[in-house]
Amino acid sequence: MLTLPVAPGLHLAQLHPDDTEELFALTDANRAHLRRWLPWLDITRVSVATSKFIAQTQREATAGTGLHFAIYEQNVIVGIIGYVRIDPANRGAYIGYWLAADAQGRGIMTRAVTALYTYGFAKLDLHRQVILCAEKNTASCAVAERCGFQFEGVSRDAEWLYDAYVSLRVYARLRTDA
Repeated sequence: MLTLPVAPGLHLAQLHPDDTEELFALTDANRAHLRRWLPWLDITRVSVATSKFIAQTQREATAGTGLHFAIYEQNVIVGIIGYVRIDPANRGAYIGYWLAADAQGRGIMTRAVTALYTYGFAKLDLHRQVILCAEKNTASCAVAERCGFQFEGVSRDAEWLYDAYVSLRVYARLRTDA
């Protein structure tokens, strides 16, 4: 299982079936907080759904098309980060993430994104990494900007979020960016 150090007391660990109950409990406890921006909350009502998600992430890791991590603070899961899609032919990847409400505002996600994109450039030989954020999700957009991702534009009505489309801000960071 791949583990990436982030900072003292903070690390990323590749999702594992043993994470199922803790991850589901965190998701369930943060359901209202997460539902505003994430379209999958309604299908994650029981821990079996989380178990299936983790199994899917393991298949993606084996295939080289995705790589998902739990974010651990003091050995407790506080969120998720990963490459939701890796495009080996173009050496590109899309980063997705979420953080529990009580873990926000301490720089955890900024440090986690930095650790992930650094790993992606150094170990996965990626050239381009992308973060898509709902236009009104200012916290997520701020993470992308703090991590040096460049705003490239807006994909209009790009994601269905329960009862309406939302437009996504596109941020990218290239290997050649300083």
